[in-house]
Amino acid sequence: MLAGIASSHLPAPIENDSVDQPLVSIIIRSMARSSLAEALDSIAAQTYPRIEAVVVDAYGLGHPPPGESCGRFPLRFVVHGKPLDRSAAANAGLTAAYGYYVGFLDDDDMLLPQHVSVLVEALRRQRTARVAYSGVRMIAYRPDGSVGLDVPLNRPFHLPSLRAQNYIPMHAVLFERELAEAGCRFDEELALYEDWDFWLQLAQRSEFLHVDQITACYRNFGHSGFGLQADATKIAAGRAALFDKWRTIWSGAELSEALAALRDGIIHKQPCDRTPESSALESINAQLAAQSALIEQLRARLESDWRDRGVADDYRRRADELLETVANLQDQLAEQSRQLAEVYRSSSWRITRPLRGLARAMRRLLNSAPLRSSYPGKPR
Repeated sequence: MLAGIASSHLPAPIENDSVDQPLVSIIIRSMARSSLAEALDSIAAQTYPRIEAVVVDAYGLGHPPPGESCGRFPLRFVVHGKPLDRSAAANAGLTAAYGYYVGFLDDDDMLLPQHVSVLVEALRRQRTARVAYSGVRMIAYRPDGSVGLDVPLNRPFHLPSLRAQNYIPMHAVLFERELAEAGCRFDEELALYEDWDFWLQLAQRSEFLHVDQITACYRNFGHSGFGLQADATKIAAGRAALFDKWRTIWSGAELSEALAALRDGIIHKQPCDRTPESSALESINAQLAAQSALIEQLRARLESDWRDRGVADDYRRRADELLETVANLQDQLAEQSRQLAEVYRSSSWRITRPLRGLARAMRRLLNSAPLRSSYPGKPR
């Protein structure tokens, strides 16, 4: 038995003998937030067929048991009987994982249904990279729960830039578990940026493969001090601690390249020709993606509940109606994009009126009673 794992939550290891569909472990460091259910539902909705969910009790103060399954996938609950910091919880998950590939998901974030399939397929198509990552939609919330920032984080891999600043979200990455067995572990001396340090360790042993596709949602509530009202002193101290570690490892040329990347602003550099209309369309597209993910989660939940509930047909009907509504909104979005392109060519800005109509349609969808009652979100 693995040390620190409750025996009642530790089934026999899952056989990992499929060449084409290797087992994938998704590790969740849980602080017992109400949003854990949403994170688990997003795993349950994955289209990839071989996944295990590994939930690590980082809360350590009476974490409610998350159950023994995550939709059709097995779930294991790693308990140490005490609070764990971010690095210790991540290492506990790595120790408990059985998968050929490993990924992470914080308990307030979500994966879109194709996330694991896309990354596994990308890794299996080539032979050099043992690490892959995709794009993530980052939504930062204000203290009152309203959206303050909604942007894609989806940049090609550039090692000097990674040395200068972490631009890869935690749950964007899938990597071979053998890299952890070879010595890549989360540094428990770092209070912040443990994921950044881990990516740098992986980069010493493997190339990174970037998949140019948005497959996850990073919901930034500022739990780690990185929200819209970030603690600048805390962030500076965290960066200093990481650089103190790596400055003795990097060569002078590598340090120079990192400084040049930071100076040139190639990390998260946003286009300078963004307009209010294009920003609005991007926001609508992000909300459509989030709604589609929630609908897929509803479908996955129905599949596991239909035997015990006589209202499954009604739920399916409501889910189909939501899917039809999303499809209609996607058609409208495509039409708005076409009109926006014409506006850019003609220097006319008549897009305001149809865009408002689309925004009203989105509000009707987001405020629809069936969706709220079927899938309550995390209280803001």
